[in-house]
Amino acid sequence: MGKPGGGDVGSPPVKSPLKAFAAWLARLLQVAVLVLEGFIEWLGQEPERNWEVALFMRGFPVRTPTTDALVRHARRYAQQGEAELALRLFIKVLETDPDRTEVLDASAELLAELGDVDGAKDLLLRSMELSPNAGHSKYVLMGHLEHGTRAVECFEKGYDLLKAEETTLKNAMDAKGKSSASSNGDAAPPDPKSQRAMSDLRKQISSVLCAIAKVFLTDCFMEDNSLEHCDKLLDQALTYDPDNPEACQALADLRLTQDRRGESLLLIRRTVEVCHHLPDGLAPSYDFRTVTARLLVELSQYDTAVSILKELSAEDGEDAEVLFLLGICHILSGRPGECGKV
Repeated sequence: MGKPGGGDVGSPPVKSPLKAFAAWLARLLQVAVLVLEGFIEWLGQEPERNWEVALFMRGFPVRTPTTDALVRHARRYAQQGEAELALRLFIKVLETDPDRTEVLDASAELLAELGDVDGAKDLLLRSMELSPNAGHSKYVLMGHLEHGTRAVECFEKGYDLLKAEETTLKNAMDAKGKSSASSNGDAAPPDPKSQRAMSDLRKQISSVLCAIAKVFLTDCFMEDNSLEHCDKLLDQALTYDPDNPEACQALADLRLTQDRRGESLLLIRRTVEVCHHLPDGLAPSYDFRTVTARLLVELSQYDTAVSILKELSAEDGEDAEVLFLLGICHILSGRPGECGKV
């Protein structure tokens, strides 16, 4: 029995033609997206599986992605932590365009992340040969993969290229400011985008200077005037980026070896403070925190050291150095009974 003024109870609602067409179009677009994503992933699959997807794809008129599209997808996968899939797509690009240096550099970074140091070096050397005066990142990465004077040479080349970028950006910012001042008599406020770019450049320069200093503290420690050179490098690094935790920590370590404990204490406290305010996703590494804790112990900052060491022991309960430092802290701070809980 129908209700007055309405349709029968339980009858389905009547869709308008426009809504039905919109629903059909949405489903069609979903299928197209799935097909395209499947094709992109197929490009990165093992060769023995390609024929399966190829047979499936024959029924769809999908245009082959351009190398630029493959690069975009590869970078997206790399950002998502899919290093192997990203690398396969980059390699597919290099099969078509083997001299594309930014892809060589990105592939080398992924190879280094996956532990293939020799493969990463080969790609970096090829990129350096093709474009020796562009792209600081390849020289910085090679510096991290090399040792001794070779590492210093690579870092210094990366530093020179970064300084050139800084000069170019500064000149552009100055020219823009002068142009605005001449047109309306008032200097234009700094462009936020240019300011961010300059800040990023200065942070990268600081990081490279710190990396060079660390080589002089380790591999090149026996060279003449290595400590003096390291001292100047770390001071420069902190001039470029006062919030660089690696530079603060390295200089604190250096000051301790120079028996300048007061300065060392201020610097290691600054290191801890900076690390506490790092953005999400930029937490210091396990090794970095271990060195920080060791310096805190040597400077008798036991409570702060214990808080860091407890975090480290929770991550790796079998690290002998961490457990030793934690036990030393408890003993020297008058709490030997805590050692049994380590």
